[in-house]
Amino acid sequence: MKRIRIFICALFTALALTGPIFMPFPQPVSAHAMDNGYLDVQIEPNEVYAELLLDFNDLASVVPLPVDLMSSTSVEELQRALDDRTEPLFDYVASGVKIYRDEVPTEPELVGTSVERVDGMPLARFQLVYSGEGDSTRISYDLFIKDVNKSHTNIAQISGPQGDQEFIFSITNQELAVGERNWVRQAWQFILLGTEHIFTGYDHILFLLCLLPAARNLAGVVEVVTAFTLGHSVTLGLATFGVVQVPGRWVESAIAASIVFVAAQNIFDKNPKHRTIVTLLFGLVHGLGFSGILQDMSLPRESLLSSLLFFNAGVEIGQIIIISLVFPLLVLLRNYRTYPRAVSVGSAAVIAVGLFWFVQRVIEF
Repeated sequence: MKRIRIFICALFTALALTGPIFMPFPQPVSAHAMDNGYLDVQIEPNEVYAELLLDFNDLASVVPLPVDLMSSTSVEELQRALDDRTEPLFDYVASGVKIYRDEVPTEPELVGTSVERVDGMPLARFQLVYSGEGDSTRISYDLFIKDVNKSHTNIAQISGPQGDQEFIFSITNQELAVGERNWVRQAWQFILLGTEHIFTGYDHILFLLCLLPAARNLAGVVEVVTAFTLGHSVTLGLATFGVVQVPGRWVESAIAASIVFVAAQNIFDKNPKHRTIVTLLFGLVHGLGFSGILQDMSLPRESLLSSLLFFNAGVEIGQIIIISLVFPLLVLLRNYRTYPRAVSVGSAAVIAVGLFWFVQRVIEF
């Protein structure tokens, strides 16, 4: 009974401390930072079709939009805002996405625009046609990178006479000569994408951190992290190859619930007997969450396995970095008598955040 009272007090304290942080966000938000855009390019002999998906928040940073993106804005309202600012938005997009045929610049024509939501984030779709003949095609991309968001990346899928190709445009990779393949660069791009995904996946990070207090030594850390890795690697592969398909509503809500569960264990069960099995099962759920970005890329079948392996390697590297920084600190803190209370208060704060995300995701979907 005393432990329950302590938990309730800690939970209310955590809610009081974390509540003001989330109050400015009336609309459900993803626990992943939205730094990605998407580009689908189809190369024909006389023209190039390009379809762009871009974050509304980044667009609003370069062209003021007549809509409050922080409110519960409908797709219809966003479409009206997009229509109202089509010309300046098109000018910005055209200046940032340039296509050359035989090194001759081509002029884009805007075919259409539309709006959709991905993980609760509003995205604007631009359909462009670049007219021009040529045997070679070069794409230059620098949207948002110089003036709005240096961490912005665009995940591109290119199809044409030279076959299918994927590429990730970023601040360090702003040009692509279509058909030229650099396997080392491609591997490094997907490793960085996986590492970025774990670093910006705050829900995955919280789950990982909640596993550490119950691990008494390095062997215990290796055991639970291995279980988590095994679980998410299995479903990441199955989902990416289309073998398993689970609605995003269930996945995102279950990830939030997993955070609440392991955080509560840190308070009520200091030595959980089945932590490894629980971690393995929740790892399966988190793997479905990891797979979303690869599924959105629609990678060609022949490069899907290598892209998956390098992406997963990036995720593991990110996990190792996080654990290497946090676990030694926990070992030092265990020497203080206030450590158990600090774990309880911290876990209560995590429960508050997890419950907040759970409610958001249930309402969102």
